[in-house]
Amino acid sequence: MHKPQRQSNTEMQQRMVSVLIADDHKLISEALKIILVEEGDFSVETSVSLQSTLDVLRAHPKSFDVVMLDISMPGMEGLRSVKQVVDATHEGSVVIFSGTADDDFVWQAIEIGAKGFISKGQPFRSFAATLRLIADGNEFVPLSLSRSVKNATKGADGPDEQERRILKLVAEGKTNKEIAFELNSSEVAIKMKMRSICTKLDAKNRAHAAILAQRHGLITIDT
Repeated sequence: MHKPQRQSNTEMQQRMVSVLIADDHKLISEALKIILVEEGDFSVETSVSLQSTLDVLRAHPKSFDVVMLDISMPGMEGLRSVKQVVDATHEGSVVIFSGTADDDFVWQAIEIGAKGFISKGQPFRSFAATLRLIADGNEFVPLSLSRSVKNATKGADGPDEQERRILKLVAEGKTNKEIAFELNSSEVAIKMKMRSICTKLDAKNRAHAAILAQRHGLITIDT
């Protein structure tokens, strides 16, 4: 299998997007496949278990722009399996594809390389635009998963200036001890601040808080 090339028709300049739908719910995967293929710029394959997904990815490395990964299909064992698929996808993007989403699971999946979450409940006709966005290297997280963070960017309940500075230093890889030294504070005070930050952002830990802060524009990291 070769990765599809650009269409020769000059009236259709969008590049082809190759998608692997890894889902054992055949009615969903086949219906979605039909809709995407009708768009004209998608090539689609399907798999029904973790093992068959890994077999396809290993047999055809670099063949897929996006892998839509159902986290409840046969063989899946949580984040460990997500990481296996991420590693096997090479330059492509893995996105969690599920009817329901646990916020913590999705954010942890993103931390290990996934590009976001697509709900099976969203209108099928909207999938093409979402997949093109992901294929271009963007991450996609529905508003429902980030509402608490978006709310935290507004009003007095959001991270204050010092807390944003702490988040920036966390994102740069600094330890609490190093942050305390840089801000002329104590390590205990920084730990207390981090607890407050995590509460405001509904984050599970300091790393998660830094990721959320970057995603929602609370901090920017110099490159």
